Parts: sequence; structure tokens; C-alpha cells
Amino acid sequence: MFNKISYYIFKKFLYSFLITFLILGTILFIGDFVEQFRKSAGKDVPINIIFQLAIFNFPNLINYTLPITSFFASIIAFLILIKNSESIVISGMGISNLKTIMPAITLYFFIGLLFMTLINPLISIFDDRYSDLKYEYIDKIDKFVSITKNGLWLKQDNFENGLSSVLYAKETKDQGNTLYSFMLLEYDDKGAFSGRIDGKQARLNNGYWEMFEVQITPKYGESSYQSFYEYTTNIKSEDIYDSLSSPSSISIWRLLTFINFLEDLGYSAVDFKMHLYSLICLPFFISALVFLAFSLVQGIKPNDKFSKVIASSLIMIFFLYFLSNLLNALGSTSRIHPIIANFSMPIITLFIASIISQYTELKRRKII
Repeated sequence: MFNKISYYIFKKFLYSFLITFLILGTILFIGDFVEQFRKSAGKDVPINIIFQLAIFNFPNLINYTLPITSFFASIIAFLILIKNSESIVISGMGISNLKTIMPAITLYFFIGLLFMTLINPLISIFDDRYSDLKYEYIDKIDKFVSITKNGLWLKQDNFENGLSSVLYAKETKDQGNTLYSFMLLEYDDKGAFSGRIDGKQARLNNGYWEMFEVQITPKYGESSYQSFYEYTTNIKSEDIYDSLSSPSSISIWRLLTFINFLEDLGYSAVDFKMHLYSLICLPFFISALVFLAFSLVQGIKPNDKFSKVIASSLIMIFFLYFLSNLLNALGSTSRIHPIIANFSMPIITLFIASIISQYTELKRRKII
């Protein structure tokens, strides 16, 4: 149970987090608004759409920068306690360092759980809306693929016969390059049905589908069977994968099901696994950053200048950011397991905090 001192420390860290969150959030929103404005330059995008793009992308940016916000909010809270000599009073009451930072750890672990369980589903809704607006007004291309529990739906154009088509397959392999038990429905430029092709297998090969054991049914006329048939398409292999939903647009409550579904369709779900484990790891990582923040301010006195601590904090967060991106790259390319790639960061952060804390303590005792 928390005592009055614990509640006081808890409130200090909560206020520090809210202020840091507000300041960083404002900077991120203004910066992203300018970036959306730059992306839409020359594309006649209305200003209200640019504003909506910035709003819908904002929650994802906040989630991405939550560790940085937590780290600097912890640094600020510790420095305020030191500057007001409150840390000396707390230490003089015989309260250990662990009990001092436990309210902060509890707070940030709860914030991580809140983002992971409740805010993440909202972020996924916003991100999905952001992707739709971005495709419509900035990229100005249609999504090629839609995945449902019944299979894969693919939109394409055949410039050889001037028809567009929708291709459906119950099963896929090789990242969507090989389809099984497929059905293709053709439409003319007015959207009228033009014909149908059913087949056992189709394989994408440099601008056309190689179709096997197909039945061709035109709008008028009799059906015909062909053991092999080539069908021209405008899509490429990378178009199929790039058209899939981004990991951040899938709620954590649906991610595991979606991962299993993707793998059953023959797609690599490593990016979605990385996103799932990063969400699970989030409470542990930002809690570990509290230990790191405490280790950096340990030994600082009220009359000391804080510039050294601030400089050390900036260097440390850039190092962790670099290390996190490196581990994400290794995990995304399957060089290391996604679980290892994500849960290495809290362990490494605690290890660094432990080394800094031990060094500061030995230095205080003048052993080194």
C-alpha cells in the first residue's frame, strides 16, 4: 500500500508526465501538420483534409514517442525533487531508493497498460482512417488487396483487353504470388459485367498471371476450358503486399488472429508479430526507463547544475533509439526472433541503468 510520501511522489511524476506529454504532443502535431502540407503540395488537397490527416496520424505518433516522453518526464520529475531538496528529506526519512521510485514505476507501468489495452484500439481506428485519406488524396491510388476471413480479394486492370477485374482466391502462397481455387470477374469501363474465369491455380509472373486448369465464361457465348492461360495484369508482387493493412491499423485484440490468418494465406506476418510484441513490451520498457532516469540523476545535489544530466539524457535516449531501430530491423528481417528483438530493450535498459547506478555509488564512496 502507498503511504502519503508515495502518493506525493506519484502525483509529482503524473504532473510531470502530463506536462511533458502536452508539450511534446503539441510539437509533434505542428510538425506533422507541416509535413502533411508538404506531402500534399501540388495535389490540390483541401486544407481541412490536411488537418484531418494530421489529427488521424497524431495518436500513432504519440504512441511511437511514448518511451521518449516517459523518459524525459521522469528526468524532469527527479530534477524537481532534487531542486526543491525534497529528495534529501525523503532520503533522511530512511526511505530506500527502490521505495522512492516505486510510485513512478507503478505509474508508468499503468500508462503502458492503458496504451496497450484501451488506447491502441482507438489508434488502430485513427490509423485506418489516415491510410484511407492518404491513399485518396495524396497517393491517389487504389488499394489492390483486401483480406477477409473467406480469402483474398484483388483488384487489377488488364490493359490488353481494356477491362478491369476482381480476383478472388480461397488460398494463397508465396506472399500472394500464387493463388488457389480462384475466381476472376471482369468489368468494362462502365462497370458492367463482362465475363468470368475460374481456375485451380494462378501464379504471378512479371506482368501476367499464369493460370492452370481454367474455365472461361464470357458474358455472351459458351464456356470453354483451357489447361493453361495467360492473363495480363497491371499489378506487381510488391503491390500486393504493400496494399495490406499496416500493423498499426490492427487492434491488439485482433492482431494474433490476423497473424494466424495471414500465415494461413501464405503471407509473412513478421511485421505484425513485431508490432504485437512491441505493444506487450511497452509497459516493461517505459518502466525500465524510470530506473535509467533515476540512475542518471543519482548523486546530483540541489545546487549542482543540471546541464550535464540533460546532456547525458539526450545522448542516452539517442543511443537507445538507435539500438531499438537496429533490433527492429533485425527482427523485421527475421535475423532474430521478434520476441527477442522487442524484449531485449527493457533488459538492456535495466542493465545500463544498473551499471550507471553502481558507478555513481562507487564514485560517491570515492572507491573509483
